[in-house]
Amino acid sequence: MLLNYIIIDPNPIQRIHLLQFFKKIQNLKLNGEFSNAIDAQNYLKYNKVDLIFLSAKLPVYSGFEFIEKLCDPNEIILLTEQPQDALRAYEIGLTDCIAPPFTLNRIEKAVERVVCKINNAFEAKKEKSHIIEIKHNLTTEKIPASGIKWVEAMGDYVKIITPEKKYLVLSTMKAFMEKLPENQFLRIHKSFIINLNKVVNYTSSTVNIDGDDLPISRNRKKDFREIISQI
Repeated sequence: MLLNYIIIDPNPIQRIHLLQFFKKIQNLKLNGEFSNAIDAQNYLKYNKVDLIFLSAKLPVYSGFEFIEKLCDPNEIILLTEQPQDALRAYEIGLTDCIAPPFTLNRIEKAVERVVCKINNAFEAKKEKSHIIEIKHNLTTEKIPASGIKWVEAMGDYVKIITPEKKYLVLSTMKAFMEKLPENQFLRIHKSFIINLNKVVNYTSSTVNIDGDDLPISRNRKKDFREIISQI
């Protein structure tokens, strides 16, 4: 993932020093450098960035005051020498906070956290927005895929299990599986499709979802273990 970033730091020597590190990180692309919050704010009115490296100590108003004035949420890595600034940064949910002496390894770890946070937010949004339309008891209902715990084969029907209720729908398992986001659901048995995000624990032969044990068929164990290990 390529991250477009800006740096806001009143110290020109420190900016140059940091930019030398940033150039060595392949997924960072510099969009601008600023010595004060006002110029940075004016830039951000018309330009979108993924990441801001922000000094806590700025002229006119502080880095934290700059954050309060931001219209759009941005991932921010705070640059500070003060321990109390680091504590405040975590309290308000900043991605990371780094202090001098700056090292390439420490900056890379901070950038990795940003990438991970952006990816997680994207996946969560995608899961939340995936809606399944089903026909149940002569009515059509829409349910979020993320709310499904598992799907069970029931002859010519499938039973959909959610925390709120159970739905009995006329469908084959194969047809219903095609409606689900494939990176979130897995068929672990001819009679069961599970939501991988709902798995509490598992053994060599069963998967536990909220206290219910579901069987894993012998020929699907390998696929299940490979996929669940990546979540």
